[in-house]
Amino acid sequence: MASVSRAALNPALRQYQVAFGLTGAAAVGGAGWLFRDLADLSQWVLHADRHEVFETFRNRHKLAAGSAAAAVANSAIFFKTRCVPTPAYAAVNGTFLFLLYSGYINPEIMMRPRNHNAVYVPASDILNLLKREETVIVTQVGDDAHKAFPDSQVLRPHVARIGTTSNGRQAAMTYCGLTNLGMAFELDKHADGKEVELVPLTQLENNLILMDKATGHVGQQINGIDETALLQNTGGETYRETNRRPKQEDLAKANLDASQLGKEIPTWRMRLGDFVRNYPDGEVFINDYKMHPEGIKAPVKTIYDKLMDYIFETSVYFQATNPNPVFPTLEHIDPRLPPKEQVFGFNIGDDYAVVTEDFVRSGKGCVRNLTVGGEPIVASYDTDAGSLGIFKRPSAKPIKQQVDIHGRVGGKGEALERVSTVKNGCFWCVYATFFPQARVNPEK
Repeated sequence: MASVSRAALNPALRQYQVAFGLTGAAAVGGAGWLFRDLADLSQWVLHADRHEVFETFRNRHKLAAGSAAAAVANSAIFFKTRCVPTPAYAAVNGTFLFLLYSGYINPEIMMRPRNHNAVYVPASDILNLLKREETVIVTQVGDDAHKAFPDSQVLRPHVARIGTTSNGRQAAMTYCGLTNLGMAFELDKHADGKEVELVPLTQLENNLILMDKATGHVGQQINGIDETALLQNTGGETYRETNRRPKQEDLAKANLDASQLGKEIPTWRMRLGDFVRNYPDGEVFINDYKMHPEGIKAPVKTIYDKLMDYIFETSVYFQATNPNPVFPTLEHIDPRLPPKEQVFGFNIGDDYAVVTEDFVRSGKGCVRNLTVGGEPIVASYDTDAGSLGIFKRPSAKPIKQQVDIHGRVGGKGEALERVSTVKNGCFWCVYATFFPQARVNPEK
């Protein structure tokens, strides 16, 4: 007699197998959707659609709950009926757990911002912890001490609170290792009195996506705009329409309030040792869960953080040392400069310009005089501090002496005002993606 399958002999078993397949597909499908749009790993292979990423994030809890419910039903069917082989059950639910963890759980814990518990070490003590050759992003809020953010320390938190301005607004440092960009923002409160609290979400086009925890609104770091509010105020249909910073006239028409349009605070780059020497009363941010792991008190967390540190550091090393971006999501690489040239891009109104360190240092006295947005600008490299700065000139008269990190021409006199929109050391391939209109090394 020909062999007959169990399902053929038992119609009920066949029904259970169908139910197992449907619930398994629902569980894996929902978790896979989250993985596709919210897990960085997927973007090594897939080119995520901007609008779908943001919509998936908005509905992430519903997707996670639905796929988890399907997984529970799938397990119940299996353990009640044993309708499929154990390896098949393990494969379905193992895949579900991996996808759910990668797309829903891990993004929440691998990038833990420091909005309320940022740790700073006095400049006088920091060289006991970090090497003086480390690169840092420097800023100052009001008359507070200058603060430095080492790339190695702000890499994983992505966001750290700097302090509070004289007018009561909070200031936050945001950082994207894929862009090599630290941007400091002054953030106004919402109309209801709640503070804007920026947290890292994911990356698109090799630049950080931030979310305001108070509203759930999202936006690209390099643009500094609440894209959800922009989309609502302009009557747009998809986030594909908000992927580039609008012109000043269009921004004005969008009627964004101060909590929806980040006000940039000037930043500049230098080595940690030079920061300590020039700002002896300064403070340096450290990532507490990198520098002070809990060790034996929380071994799983410590091992996890060590692994995440390795993954992040390996990724940014690859980004810095290879011509191609880590995530192949840039549609066009501008050939005017090498892709990973670290540029100093800025704008005055709708006029965007980029200078390179070689260009500035090759100028007489390490100075270049520019006109951007109709305003006289000077870019100068401070050879003593090892830092490139971009300042507003008080008049059209060219500046011929080196401007130091304090903004003093020839190290004397009143300080010049720094240009607040400078993206210091940003990788050219990313900057040119968002601001393709930028002029490169404009002498006049």
